[in-house]
Amino acid sequence: MTLRRKASKAGTLAHVSAGVILVDGQGRILLEHRGDDPSIMFPGFWGITGGAAQPEESPEQTARREVREETGLALGSITPFRTYRKVKDGVLYETHYFWALIDEPVEAMTVGEGQELRFFSTEEVKKIPLAYSHSQVLADFLASEAYENCREKNGQPADESEALAHLESALAEGEHWFLALLGAIGLWRSPSETVNGRRYHYLIDGEAFDWLLLAERLTDVLDGRLNEEQREALLFFGQAPIDIDPQQFRELIGEAKHRAYLNYFYGVTVEEALQLAVEEEIHKERRCHVWASREPVSEAAFQRIYGKGRAELLALFRADRALPQTDSLSFDELKQFTYWLFKHRLRHCDRARVASDTRKAVDQLVQLQRAAHRRREAGLR
Repeated sequence: MTLRRKASKAGTLAHVSAGVILVDGQGRILLEHRGDDPSIMFPGFWGITGGAAQPEESPEQTARREVREETGLALGSITPFRTYRKVKDGVLYETHYFWALIDEPVEAMTVGEGQELRFFSTEEVKKIPLAYSHSQVLADFLASEAYENCREKNGQPADESEALAHLESALAEGEHWFLALLGAIGLWRSPSETVNGRRYHYLIDGEAFDWLLLAERLTDVLDGRLNEEQREALLFFGQAPIDIDPQQFRELIGEAKHRAYLNYFYGVTVEEALQLAVEEEIHKERRCHVWASREPVSEAAFQRIYGKGRAELLALFRADRALPQTDSLSFDELKQFTYWLFKHRLRHCDRARVASDTRKAVDQLVQLQRAAHRRREAGLR
């Protein structure tokens, strides 16, 4: 593969590459067994998944593409770890490393390059022959806060048990189920998991927390012990069954989760409301014209908000994530796409426009909540 070159600030040429340290639920590292071909560098050694950048790729795009090519995995959230640089013969070599949590077994992966993919424990990593400077990179990673955070976020059974035990004990002691639920959410550590064949992704891009999805998962274990109308009002409309002030909510779920919840609220919930508000504006405009445009309202709304059509933006999103270029989106991917659109809008719109659109979206959200409240009130009469 041809290495990408770019001009550095010092005037040297840079060879840019990227890799992802893939960690499973046991804290093991996934490594690739390189081929035995003597014409390649480090034949027969083990290495971190990754490779050289292609022209115009960002480091993250390179990392995602290389993982997909070498393992068949389309990664969700990945987190930057460290960038290593060295100069040799007047050339700057620059390698960007990320880390990501995965829960797929090796049997579900595709060996795209090399001989084999295998998980190694932290002790095993120290004993096997590693290509390039990967032994130093992995030593740095395993000794870092990033690895500790990785273990904490990876849904260890003890962490989940602690949250579930809190939920049960708080209910047994007579605490209201909503307060018990928030306390359990505060103890929860897993960003994603699979339960009874269903995949739950609670964290988008490592920073946007869908707390209502976790609330759904946790209240499922209390089947038959909750007021079902209250549960549905919470999960579908965000309506709490009891009055709770924002500060108490913040304290119960914890500062970090609260910040991530706000990211999700503005990046997904409010962004969806903005799209709906602009669609309604376009509907009203078209009702006032004899010759209405045949362009789909949703497409016109995307053009007005983001300056590009949905298909073009979706292609950019998939390219940024190194995902296959298809038109369909799963529900989880739709939320990821919406959050990506939110950040795209922040990057490309001026502050006044962003503030105006946010106010419009929040107003739309308030109207939707009021309408939902009226429907529930009417249903109770």
